Amino acid sequence: MVALGLILLVLSGALAAVVALNNTDATSVSAYGYSLSNLNTGELFLFGAITGLVFGLGLALMIAGAGRQRVRRRSLKSQRAELADENARLQEELERERSTRATTMADDDVYPDEGRHLADTDVEEARTHGLFHRS
Repeated sequence: MVALGLILLVLSGALAAVVALNNTDATSVSAYGYSLSNLNTGELFLFGAITGLVFGLGLALMIAGAGRQRVRRRSLKSQRAELADENARLQEELERERSTRATTMADDDVYPDEGRHLADTDVEEARTHGLFHRS
């Protein structure tokens, strides 16, 4: 395919050169209020060919940009789906962890009885031995 495309490009370039060099009749062209005079037919053909190339380049850029956008949208869509799956998995894991913590860890395991309630004398002693109440 690439070789065939290259052959067609070379042949079309050669044909354009032959047409431009062999046609020397003078002509005048006007379009959109502008006028070009004393052009030969070959020059007019070259202007048309250049216009066609610019149009083809613009069309190719539009098609490439649209293709790139399509690939980008697909990629973003798949990334969003992966993130949603990961989010759901992590949410389930968090719920499982919270439920196992609530059932297996009672307050008595975390805070033993002897340190849980201070005696009245310990409360008074704790008030006087704080950070600013040194004895």
